[in-house]
Amino acid sequence: MVENSVFMDTNVFTDIVENIRGTASECVFPSRALNNTLAWEGTNVGREIIETLKEIHRTSDFYRLEASESLPRGFMTLRDSMIAIDDAASKSLTVEKISGGAKLEQKR
Repeated sequence: MVENSVFMDTNVFTDIVENIRGTASECVFPSRALNNTLAWEGTNVGREIIETLKEIHRTSDFYRLEASESLPRGFMTLRDSMIAIDDAASKSLTVEKISGGAKLEQKR
């Protein structure tokens, strides 16, 4: 019997990537700290803290977007590439079952 398929389970990989997407999209830095800055505005260090908090908000939005969209998209592209390579490899091999073992030949 000849079998020319190599099977790869990508469901586990897909589930991990979806968990990354979901978890990252839920990571939101609360804006409560920026709503209560009046007491800090009267000092130099307070103004510096406010600017730092604003920067944290700007970068956390960027990081959340990257972690919840770009990173999973990259992983899914990697998964699809692995599937394509797996498919090409399986089509280039012939496995013949013989008594006592198997014989593997590469198609030319």
